[in-house]
Amino acid sequence: MALPELNASHNRKGFDCANDLINKFLRETARRAGKHNLSRSFVLEGECAGDIAGFYTLSDTQVSIPIDHKFYKNYPHPLPAVLLARMGVDRHYQGQGYAKILVIDAMQRTLHINRQLGVVGLFVDAKDDALVAFYQKVGFIFLQQEIQTTKLWMPIKSIENFFATHAPPD
Repeated sequence: MALPELNASHNRKGFDCANDLINKFLRETARRAGKHNLSRSFVLEGECAGDIAGFYTLSDTQVSIPIDHKFYKNYPHPLPAVLLARMGVDRHYQGQGYAKILVIDAMQRTLHINRQLGVVGLFVDAKDDALVAFYQKVGFIFLQQEIQTTKLWMPIKSIENFFATHAPPD
């Protein structure tokens, strides 16, 4: 079951992930960006109606930096991709595995997008070392293996392999 898109019934003001920039984006920008087709935000609903346990935002991107993957070296750049632009889990729900649920849903959507128009993978720019470690734990890799930065990606083939060996969440 795919998570629902952010809508007017979701309590954005009540959401607090302890990151002011992520909170502000969800409260002030996410719905407007969706209305203008700049991105889409999806929510993991909380225990009470309208509560947001977590959310993530996807947008399209183009990758112009070299990707450490033999298949894509011979293709012209930039390459089409999906960007996991924002993600947050409310303080009351942190530490319970909700971030992984959000990432798996984003992976599922990336697969669907790939079937419609073709993308090389799902990209993220982790904001700190703890987030880099989290994304690595769920399967993201550095863009260039010899250079460790905050920019990571999950190749489309890795996403396909994940769902071939794991049943999608209900």
